[in-house]
Amino acid sequence: MKALSIKLPAPLFHDLAARAQASATSQSEVVRAALAAYLQADTALNTASCAQRASRWVGVVQGPPDLSTNPAHLNGFGQ
Repeated sequence: MKALSIKLPAPLFHDLAARAQASATSQSEVVRAALAAYLQADTALNTASCAQRASRWVGVVQGPPDLSTNPAHLNGFGQ
């Protein structure tokens, strides 16, 4: 196992110590579990599809309903 040193503000350190004591485990194990959970949640965000990431913007713009399917809307595009 690799070692890592971190500095914690006093309130966070006391919360960590209390959690470790309450769960009868080491502070290192609490930090490892918390870091693993954080990284797994972050991975879930990174595997979201483009549609899932853009879902909050779907339907917020007014425009013709056939914009993506009607070739007439592309006349002159890119010129």
